[in-house]
Amino acid sequence: MKSSGQAVGYCRVSTTKQLGSDHYSLALQDGILRKMAVQRDIRLAAVFTDVGSGSVSSRTGLEQLREAIERTNVQWLLVYRLNRLARNLRILLGIFELCQRNNVRIISYMEPTITDTASGRLQLSMFGAVAQFERSLTLENQANALAEKKRQGEVLSSRVPYGYVYHNKHAVIDPETAPVVQWLYQQYVCSGMGYRRLTAACNQHFGINLKQAHVARILRNEHYAGSEANYPSLIDQTLFDRAKAKRLGQKAKKTHDDTWLHGKLVCPVCGRKLLVTVVTKPKRRYRYYRCHQRNHTFSVRGDLVEQLIWQTLTSLAKVSDLKKVIEAKADCQLRSSEVTPAELVDQLENGSLTSQQYIQQAKQLKDTQRANTKRKQEVQLAINQVLAAIESPTTELMTVWQSLLDRVELSSDKLVAGIYMKQWPSANLLEMKGANLDE
Repeated sequence: MKSSGQAVGYCRVSTTKQLGSDHYSLALQDGILRKMAVQRDIRLAAVFTDVGSGSVSSRTGLEQLREAIERTNVQWLLVYRLNRLARNLRILLGIFELCQRNNVRIISYMEPTITDTASGRLQLSMFGAVAQFERSLTLENQANALAEKKRQGEVLSSRVPYGYVYHNKHAVIDPETAPVVQWLYQQYVCSGMGYRRLTAACNQHFGINLKQAHVARILRNEHYAGSEANYPSLIDQTLFDRAKAKRLGQKAKKTHDDTWLHGKLVCPVCGRKLLVTVVTKPKRRYRYYRCHQRNHTFSVRGDLVEQLIWQTLTSLAKVSDLKKVIEAKADCQLRSSEVTPAELVDQLENGSLTSQQYIQQAKQLKDTQRANTKRKQEVQLAINQVLAAIESPTTELMTVWQSLLDRVELSSDKLVAGIYMKQWPSANLLEMKGANLDE
């Protein structure tokens, strides 16, 4: 039991509109709690307050209340009404259980009969259920009211799209800006202009200052075609559909056909993959592979590093028995088995394995052999592709290298330090020049 305890209070209003003089105001609740403490000769140490929904458990004042109950010498919790703690039954019962664990008695001004007995808990559950029902009913009424407003043509916010004005709870066509919207749709559908050129032409034509992002939002907004009854139509549905079809058909597809090392080069400083950056200057266009970290900079010219790696890969073709070297490196990564089928039989005969253990290990050995066979076939196919790409480094085979390369490591002086393939990512292709086949 807690000795020489104290009390804490909790007050809440649902909205800022309840901060006035009504019966739920924070000031009035606070005053009632202090009178309760005086009448019971209890020291009220603190009163925690919240302004917000009673259905939300993450409230600052409520969190402070929970912490005070758990960590300080509190014996009583004073509230004006139980639904001030929470309208959600689960949250309300959670607070009640927290008070029970810490020997804290809840005293409600409007429900004075609540105690920490079983009958009190039942009564608390009933109060909580009623409060939660009231909350659900309020939300349902609000949803129905919004649906009715929408059905009657009212808009739910005074912020209406460009081309409309808010008047008397309705969206009304604006005679000044509506022609801009109509012009944008017509020009976008009938001309070859994109968003940037269309924005510049629109601003020049009407003498306004729209941004490109604003024009893009206008050309995506279905309200202009009268998709909802509370927005009058500015354009017909056919024109909107044509604009949508053009927008979807012209959606930029990000390709890296001319940057076949995209996602393959590794920064020597931080180990992250280099990204492609294009720098445009008068009459020239430069591609770079660049690391975009803030604490360091590293970049290489795209055409130069691609040529360097082409030369490096081509020089590998001059290595004698290159295919055997690659196969030897690849075999090192195959799963190896500790025993052979004959050894398993011997262990079964001499009694070191039971029949059940023999069946399990034989199955595992068979699965390993099957996986190795499949792996060897995949590796052999990859080796043939690598050799073909090395022997004939053409533009068409850039896509082959894009699929085969795992990464290319660069040194700080921008030289090729390592080339690794997806099929054997731990073996540096450059080290195969002097590799020993017996490794």
